[in-house]
Amino acid sequence: MAILTLRNVKSYSADKDVNIDLSKPVTLIYGQNGAGKSTISSFFSGFQQEKYQHCHFASRENFAYFVFNQEYIEQKFHQEIYQPGIFTLNEKNDDVNGKIESNKRRITEINNLLNTLDTEIKNKNDAKSTVIEKYSKVIFKKTINDRQSLDYFLDRAKRVNNFYQKMRETSLGIQKYELVQLTERLELLLNSEGTQYTEIIEPEVYGLSDEMLTLLQSSLTASSDTPFSAIIQQLGNADWVHSGTGYIKDNICPFCQQKFDSQHLLHELTLMFDKSYEDALATLTHSQTVISHELDLLESFHEHLRQHPVVSDDHQVFSIIKSLQQTLRNNLQSLRQKLLQPSQSIQPDVITDIRQHLNQILVTLNSNIRDNNQLAANFSQERARLAADSFAYLREVSDPYLRQCDQELAEIQQQLQAEINQVDLLRDEERALSVETTHLIGQLSVIQPTIDNINYNLTQLGINDFNIICHDESLKLYRLHRQNQPDDSEVFKSLSEGEKTIISLLYFLESCIGHVPDSQTIQPKLIVIDDPISSLSHNYIYEVASMIKHKLILPKIAQHIVILTHNIFFFQEILLSVYKRLAPERTTPKGCALYRIIKGEYSDCIPLSMHDMLNEYQALWQTIRDVRDGRSLPVVLPNTMRNILEYYFSFSCKQEKLDKALNKLAVEYSAGEYDSFYRAINRHSHSDGRNIMATGVINVEMYFRLFQKIFEETKDSDHYNTMMGITVEQTEG
Repeated sequence: MAILTLRNVKSYSADKDVNIDLSKPVTLIYGQNGAGKSTISSFFSGFQQEKYQHCHFASRENFAYFVFNQEYIEQKFHQEIYQPGIFTLNEKNDDVNGKIESNKRRITEINNLLNTLDTEIKNKNDAKSTVIEKYSKVIFKKTINDRQSLDYFLDRAKRVNNFYQKMRETSLGIQKYELVQLTERLELLLNSEGTQYTEIIEPEVYGLSDEMLTLLQSSLTASSDTPFSAIIQQLGNADWVHSGTGYIKDNICPFCQQKFDSQHLLHELTLMFDKSYEDALATLTHSQTVISHELDLLESFHEHLRQHPVVSDDHQVFSIIKSLQQTLRNNLQSLRQKLLQPSQSIQPDVITDIRQHLNQILVTLNSNIRDNNQLAANFSQERARLAADSFAYLREVSDPYLRQCDQELAEIQQQLQAEINQVDLLRDEERALSVETTHLIGQLSVIQPTIDNINYNLTQLGINDFNIICHDESLKLYRLHRQNQPDDSEVFKSLSEGEKTIISLLYFLESCIGHVPDSQTIQPKLIVIDDPISSLSHNYIYEVASMIKHKLILPKIAQHIVILTHNIFFFQEILLSVYKRLAPERTTPKGCALYRIIKGEYSDCIPLSMHDMLNEYQALWQTIRDVRDGRSLPVVLPNTMRNILEYYFSFSCKQEKLDKALNKLAVEYSAGEYDSFYRAINRHSHSDGRNIMATGVINVEMYFRLFQKIFEETKDSDHYNTMMGITVEQTEG
């Protein structure tokens, strides 16, 4: 595994990871200038790392990075007159060389073992994840009813993995809980939020007193001390007589309507119905008023309870009040009957049991009200306490499955730890061998073979007017040398852009093969080459591709080689020279990954098929057709036209004809309209966004007219018309 992740750097979005898999031995990445290729090489070169805070490279290996880009050229040649020598081994000491090779082989074996172990460790960790996932689902399923009841507390634990993690974080409680108890507490808690209720005051309803009960049960009789009273008592008409006394007026008897001495009768009645009799009746009348008042109190109390939030409409207290009201009504009726017939003995209903029952219910209700008020006053604390109790209950329900999960994880962990211990031992051995090998290499290294290799390659490229020489044998330094110039002259600054890139690239290739001072690393290498022909003549494309092929790719110098280019021709040359033809059923060669960097609002990296890449030339034409038809912005026009010319005339070996056509057009259109067009398309591969926009607002019609003129001057009008989809009628001869 070797994954580069780019985010929030230069042209890459801050909201999206761009992942590039560099795991294959060779990765070829194509993209136009300004698309974001250099961001990749700059990451590995370590230049301005503060800009790459949100980027990372994930790999099991600890690589030694070798990066060729503009920063490398600046650092090695522009800023330095002398270059560190590149060491190669002196082959004359066979014993030491043998030891070095033996160490390297063992280090390679160790790396292979580490890769195998890394795979095993990953598999074990994956197995642990699988076990956790399995039991996460089991626990989630087994607790479904419990979770639904306690859903209020599961805001951050409603997903399978989150709930599993919450159960892992929750300790088993000492106290045991029941779900019903917890849900009742939850309902009370939720009802209490933001509420404070007044307690219910029991109405003062006492019913009939003991004295009144006795009075109702006893028979009230008139005094029998007078002859008149004796007669009335004998007749049994005392109640009737007493009720008629109120009707005595003048001297007319209320009973027989005859004249009589009313004063005498009243005197007899007064003697008959004495003060004790009248006091008893007055007591009955007063009790009647009291009972009526208590009925009014009960009616008001009933309405008060109807409005109280704690008392539900179907609460049993209402049936108790109804029973109490009915009993008082019965007592009121008994009092009325007693007043009509005082001599009658009446057995009234008592309210003691009903009143006690009401009192018990009100005690319970007031207890609930006090509990509610306590919850409301301390809602946050009570909520936290109930949440902890609820999770403790869920943890208890989950415990059997967590124990099974732990058992399976422990078995895997035991195997995993053995592999981790083996990795530690192998890494210790690798470090010891690396230290020993570095020491041996330092003893036997020489720099002259590298000088000879670089100068030989310069000669093969037809560059003979400068070379590289040893500046100081003891200090192991190189410097550039040009014939007929002083030794202290800054030769590099006098070179053309192409020559600067060539010498820098040759030095870089040799550094990948050999060693520079203080970096005789034997770590696996990761080599990044960023646009090695960006400023070169097309004559060097074949040679540069060949050198990379023979010096790096075929000898497998590095574990991973990443090549970035904007040049389609160079891309194809690497691809076809190394991998030859591609089987129709494959999209990329074996051991090779192909990507394309594209840029819309932000840069992105997409996989590329070798078949797609060979059709890239057609895609360039499609781009300018889109501009012509108004589907793309004109800003892409200069860069795309230049790439078409670069590709077509190089591939068809007509570079010289192109140069002549451009020069002729420059003379023909000397008025100035050709100037901006010529600068835009004749900057070779160094054009960038700044250079394009320096031309100002692009005159699309003029660009297309002059672009077509180039093909007309080179006798390639048919090709232009074909690629632009222009149909030309053939003239009959």
